[in-house]
Amino acid sequence: MRKIVPIILWLLVAACGAVVAWQATRKPDVASSNANTDQPEVPGAVFENVPWEHLPDIDQFELVDQNGDPFDSAEMMGTPYAVSFFFATCPSICRDLNAQVSRLNEQTSKEPIAFVSISVDPDNDTPEILNRYAQDYGAQAPRWSFLTGPKHQVVEIGAQQFNVDITPATHTGNILLVDKWGRYRDRFKWDDPYDMKRFLEVAAQAADETEPPFGKTITTRNALAGKAPIDLNVIPWLHDFHLTDQEGQPFFSRQLTGDVWIANFFFVDCPGICVQQNNYLLKLQKRLSERFTENTPTIVSITSNPASDTPERLKDYAKKIGASTDSWKFLTSDSNTLIKRIGAEFFGVSADKENHSSLLFVVDRWSNLRGKFDWQKDGQEEAMLALIEQLQQETVPTGATLR
Repeated sequence: MRKIVPIILWLLVAACGAVVAWQATRKPDVASSNANTDQPEVPGAVFENVPWEHLPDIDQFELVDQNGDPFDSAEMMGTPYAVSFFFATCPSICRDLNAQVSRLNEQTSKEPIAFVSISVDPDNDTPEILNRYAQDYGAQAPRWSFLTGPKHQVVEIGAQQFNVDITPATHTGNILLVDKWGRYRDRFKWDDPYDMKRFLEVAAQAADETEPPFGKTITTRNALAGKAPIDLNVIPWLHDFHLTDQEGQPFFSRQLTGDVWIANFFFVDCPGICVQQNNYLLKLQKRLSERFTENTPTIVSITSNPASDTPERLKDYAKKIGASTDSWKFLTSDSNTLIKRIGAEFFGVSADKENHSSLLFVVDRWSNLRGKFDWQKDGQEEAMLALIEQLQQETVPTGATLR
C-alpha cells in the first residue's frame, strides 16, 4: 500500500503537467484571446471603431472661470480640450482626480491643448472659491479653467451634451476629450494608468490635426458615438437623427458630415405641394450636378407620414418620379414622434401629415442648419446655391479659426 500511494501521486502530478503543457501550446480561441485583436485591453472599457463623422459635437456653452471672467466654449474651437467634473468641498476623489489632471497638464505642456474642470456644486463653488482651489494646483486660465455658473447650465452640459451624471454624489470620474472641431472624441478613466497613457497619445494626435479627419476611423470609448437614442423621452433636444432610407438601410445624419446637403419634408400621398416640390427637386438635382461637379449636394427628403411611407413605398416613389438615389435619399421611421421632433428641433418647422413645411433647408458640413429657402419665390434658388458654394469652402465649423 505504501508503494501504491507514491505511484498514484506521481501519476497525478504527471497528468497535471501534461494539462498545463497542453494549455500552453494550444492555440487561443477567439473569445479569450486579446493578442490577435487591435483593441487595447483595459478592464471595464468597451471600445468602438466609428467614422469620425459619427462623433457627437458639443454645443457652445458659457460659464464663468476662477478669475470671474466669462468662459465661452466657442473660443476653444481649434484647440483640443479635456473636460472633467468635480466640486471644491469633495475631500478625496476630486482631489485625486485634479492631481491627475495636474500631471496631464505638465505632461502635455508642449501641446496646444487645454483643461476645463466644471463644478457640479455651482451654488457653493463661487469664482473666489475656485480661484483658491485652482491655486493648489498652480492652474492658470485659459490653459486650465475651473468653471462655475447657473446650475441648469451645468446640468445641460453634463447630462445633455456628454451624457454623464453631474451630481456631487455620483458625478463622473472620466476625463472627456473634445477635439479641435468640437467633437466629443473620447473618454478616459483618470485612475487607470493605461488610460492615462492613452490620453496622452490621443490628445497629441488631436492637437496635431490640421484639418478635420473626414473618412477616418476613430477608436473611442465614447458610448455616444454613432448610436441612436434608445429612448427619445430621455433626449431633451435632437442634435442629429437616425432614420431609415428607401433601401431599408440605416441613415445617420452625421454620415453627411463634410458635405453640404439640402433637406425637405413631404409624404407620398400628398396630392398638391409635395408633387410640385419634388418635380422641382428633380430638375434641381440635375442643375446641382452641373454646377457642383465635384461635391454635388445630397438631397434628403423626409416623409412626414412615416406610418404609411415604408422604405418599400419610398423606393417605388423614387423610381416613379425618376430620382437618382445616389444623391437623393428618401427617409422614414417607425416613430411619428421622431419625425415631428426632427422637424421641430433640427429644422425648426412643423413636420406631420396635416401640416409640414414646404421650405428647403441647407445644412453645412458640420450638420448645422444654415439656411431656409422658399423654392416658389424668385431669386431664392440662386441665393441657396450661393450659400452652398460659400459653405463648401468652409474648412472649420462656423465662426471657428485655428489657433
